[in-house]
Amino acid sequence: MGIGRRVPVGPQRNILGVPKQRPSYITLFSGNDLVFRMKRSTQLRRLKIAYCDRKSVEVYRMRFAYYGVHLISSRTPDEYDLENGDVIDALPVLRGGGAP
Repeated sequence: MGIGRRVPVGPQRNILGVPKQRPSYITLFSGNDLVFRMKRSTQLRRLKIAYCDRKSVEVYRMRFAYYGVHLISSRTPDEYDLENGDVIDALPVLRGGGAP
């Protein structure tokens, strides 16, 4: 083998170092309830609003997580490396405390 440059290989590249083509749309699940199909470049805010509209709850009363990581509304699925078929958890925000 001669001297040459090293070709980076990883999850985003194939064996020849060429970037893999990712589909422009992604399908995300919210538990067993709802299925969302959205562009990878769309902010997660739209998913959160659509979920809360379907469930008839206010957006600020729900928290969305992926493997325990809180999803920020202004980020996209690409920024979280979400793949097709991933499940996003929708959890109610629990407020409480105070002494009896």
